[in-house]
Amino acid sequence: MPNRLLAGELANSGKLPSGLLFALVPLLVLVVALDVYCLIDLARAKSVRNAPKIVWAIVILFVSAPIGALIYLFVGRDRDADTARREAGARRQEAGTGRQEAGTGHQEIGAGHEETGVGHRETGAGHHEAAAAPDPMEPPRRSGSPGAGRLPPGQRGAPPAPHPDPPPPGSVLLRNPRPPQELPPAREHPPIVTTSGLTKDYGGTGLFDVDLRVPHGSVYGLVGPNGAGKTTLLSLLSTIRRPDRGTISMDIGRNQVAVCPDVPEFDRWLTAAEVVDLARSLVAPGAAGDAVAATLDTAGLADSAGRRVGGFSRGMVQRLGLACALVGAPELLILDEPTSALDPAGRAEMLSLVAAMRGHRTVIFSSHILADVQRIANQVGILRDGRLLYQGPTRDLIDTYLEPSWLVRIAGDPAPVAAAMTGQPWATKVESAGAETMRVDATSVEAGERGIPAVLAACGARQVSCEPRAADLESAFLALTGASS
Repeated sequence: MPNRLLAGELANSGKLPSGLLFALVPLLVLVVALDVYCLIDLARAKSVRNAPKIVWAIVILFVSAPIGALIYLFVGRDRDADTARREAGARRQEAGTGRQEAGTGHQEIGAGHEETGVGHRETGAGHHEAAAAPDPMEPPRRSGSPGAGRLPPGQRGAPPAPHPDPPPPGSVLLRNPRPPQELPPAREHPPIVTTSGLTKDYGGTGLFDVDLRVPHGSVYGLVGPNGAGKTTLLSLLSTIRRPDRGTISMDIGRNQVAVCPDVPEFDRWLTAAEVVDLARSLVAPGAAGDAVAATLDTAGLADSAGRRVGGFSRGMVQRLGLACALVGAPELLILDEPTSALDPAGRAEMLSLVAAMRGHRTVIFSSHILADVQRIANQVGILRDGRLLYQGPTRDLIDTYLEPSWLVRIAGDPAPVAAAMTGQPWATKVESAGAETMRVDATSVEAGERGIPAVLAACGARQVSCEPRAADLESAFLALTGASS
């Protein structure tokens, strides 16, 4: 009996008072609402801190409520990304409001133009009644009579021209618009990068007195043998190293420069998307939400966005480095040997990607593959022993250091034709290149293209073929470095 009484007392002591239970219901609702809010915020977040999303979901759900949710809010939530997203939304809203106001203003202006047009028509009618003259809105008639096309005496000034239709809302109205031919020419941009006497001495090797000029929107290729100073120059431009003397001037801000080294390194446990998103949060926190996916697609890594970097090949790591450099939409992109670790297909894709940037973005890249430089670079700089031997358009380098040459094949004996070619003032060299074939060098491309057919016609020779010899950057590079040594 005493045991039964004791058990009843314990059971009664375990029950909560009804008033206290009702008081705890709102608290339980708040705890559940906080957990739900944190889960929704986690799902919508572009990035989180200190742990992957799946870990934070486990913390919110299974750590004692509401401690897990509070830990996520104070430790895991990326407040910088939220702030940037709110600022971007506010800017879009302000821009939309401005466009609506501008459209309303244009509509009012268009209505004013319509009223003015009505006034012109009424004025024309008054003149017509007063002077009994032709309608001034009507173009003057052309005829042989002396008075044809002239205004009557009672009508002073030129007739008002027909008013154009009102512009559509949202269009831009110009006061006193000029015809296109009177517009001033576009201002020529200064070089985006300029160096003067740039020097980095490593005890006899390095870089010496380099005066670099990189035009806006160009693809500038740096070529040279190993140890010429290409990587040193790029590291100085990207401020990874400091010069011993000389200056570097840029026409853009430092935050508009992106660098991709020849061997980029990333944390092996991160995925490709997380690596690029980390780069985005550092250099462009206000970028669009799809910037990471779009950049990975541009670099050819869209199918590998969820893979961990530890399983990437060297070529894929190099592509990932390029994606990190592009996610911030830089004005100047510096690439050190961008194709050195890629297979032939990857090299072709990378070269096409860089070539497409010409005119939209300035690219400075180094390479020891001269065919790649000739394919995509419109500006080239040649380094040897730390000194800049040449810089300028790639085509000018080839034309300056290589003589235009053709292989001419004729049916029959080439000796008479060769003798006639030798006597021409534009021919610098004529020699046999096989049976019925001769090689002809000229002072210029135009001189050879005009002179060779003229000599063949004068000799009555039967031409089989006339092919220009390939003039490539490699030959010009060897001619330049050989002449300078």
